[in-house]
Amino acid sequence: MYYDVRSCPFGQSRKDLESKRLEIIKNIEKTNKNLENTKKKKQENAEKLKLLEQQIAQREKLIQNLSYEVVIQEKRLETNTETLDSLGIKQGTLKQQYSQMLRMNYLKKMSHSKWSYLLSSKNLNNLMLRWIYLNQLEEFTKRKLETISNISSEIKASNEEILKIQEEKKLLVNQTEENLKTLAKEQKEKDELVKKLGIKEKTLADDLKKKQREREKLNAAIEKIITDELAKAKEKAKKSTKEAKAAETDNIGFANNKGGLAWPVQNAIVSARFGTQPHPTVKNVTISNSGVDFTIQGKGTVKSVFDGEVIGYMEISGYKKIVIVQHGSYSTVYSKLDDVVVSKGEKVKKGTVLGYTLAESNGKSQLHFELWKDKTKQDPEKWLVRK
Repeated sequence: MYYDVRSCPFGQSRKDLESKRLEIIKNIEKTNKNLENTKKKKQENAEKLKLLEQQIAQREKLIQNLSYEVVIQEKRLETNTETLDSLGIKQGTLKQQYSQMLRMNYLKKMSHSKWSYLLSSKNLNNLMLRWIYLNQLEEFTKRKLETISNISSEIKASNEEILKIQEEKKLLVNQTEENLKTLAKEQKEKDELVKKLGIKEKTLADDLKKKQREREKLNAAIEKIITDELAKAKEKAKKSTKEAKAAETDNIGFANNKGGLAWPVQNAIVSARFGTQPHPTVKNVTISNSGVDFTIQGKGTVKSVFDGEVIGYMEISGYKKIVIVQHGSYSTVYSKLDDVVVSKGEKVKKGTVLGYTLAESNGKSQLHFELWKDKTKQDPEKWLVRK
């Protein structure tokens, strides 16, 4: 696999890349844990394939990041080597100058018989001039020695830094090679799994049609609840300036948190993203998602992502129990809950527990999360804090 390091983001610091690498490794470990649990249960299904694809994508990001880090280390190595060469030249020049000074006969004579040189002055004025001259010469010589000593220290430090960079680069290269090997294994496992699955297109089409009907039913139910609540809110706003201001405050508060909303469930991974995606196993087949799906290891505690009011509760086949929370003209939808602990009309705060998802036979649970602005579906990942 080839990665174009010419696009290396030099604007990013080494620290930024290290931080990003650790974040990617954390995501890989999380996905790997889910994969291991799937393997223990000997599951050969689309869920495992989806996890493998996520793992491969994360691994490719890690390898790309490592490649960038190697390039930056090479640049550091080049810069430090140039600095070392420059210091070596400077040190050589200074040593040569100092040696020439010492070789001068009058300097040797003066350094061995300073007082003789002073006392041989013709007059007092000449003696003072010689005294000043000797002091200046001694100070100059001292500074030269200090400069040579400082440069020697810089050369030593530069050599140590070069050795350190070489070790760091070697470690990064080794990590890259190890991850490339692991990536090849994961890709092979994915290819084998696709063959094993052998999903029949007729069965798949029927399943997709069923899910499409369930999704349309959910969308219609959500839209009706939101439309009714928006109509009520407009009516209240007409009658009360206070209600109108409160609604506007809710809108601004929610909108200002775009990209900073907490995840509705912790210790989870995004297993299906918003919008139309290609089917993981069958070519020329797409699947549509009105929100994002989270896969949770075991039981999941589902919490409200922002302050609001519970405006809807219902049960729909394929989505289990559903809670809708309104935040001004924004609404968040929490589906596939097994247990709900809030009621319609209840005011909730950010972090309020809405319900729970229970683990299925595979040891995992699912949460389907949607975010609406009035009657328009939004991409939830653009609103949630990045992980």
